[in-house]
Amino acid sequence: MRSYQIYWIGDEFAHYFYGREQNFFQLFFESFTNKDGEKSVIEKQIQYITKEFPVRSLCSVLKESLTGRDSFSVEKNNLFIIELPEKKGKAFLSAESKCLHLKALGSYEAETIFFSSLKKLNACLFAVDFERKNYGWLEPIRKENLFR
Repeated sequence: MRSYQIYWIGDEFAHYFYGREQNFFQLFFESFTNKDGEKSVIEKQIQYITKEFPVRSLCSVLKESLTGRDSFSVEKNNLFIIELPEKKGKAFLSAESKCLHLKALGSYEAETIFFSSLKKLNACLFAVDFERKNYGWLEPIRKENLFR
């Protein structure tokens, strides 16, 4: 099972660290793997650079994007599910205040559908897969060209 954590990075941090995303990955990875010793400092850093997910906005974006798909359903406690036909794949998305959790099985299509929908919420969403050590923006951030 593939597992992702998705964070909403504050605009100023997203733009400043654009191109140096490994710094975000390292911070989140240390939080994920560390025991209690350094965790409080790391957690404070994560709290500082991340924003809370507005649950109502999240629900409305997902419902607007995915309603009408036979494969989409919403369970209690804001658990969103996409199940592809013929058991090709399945993905579950759940929300905490500062982190979304996405778990997926089978084809990558189900998680890609979630990622595409979440892009509509904000451009500064950063996904991390600790098991495979993959990370990146759901939508690449555009750097403004100040000199023309």
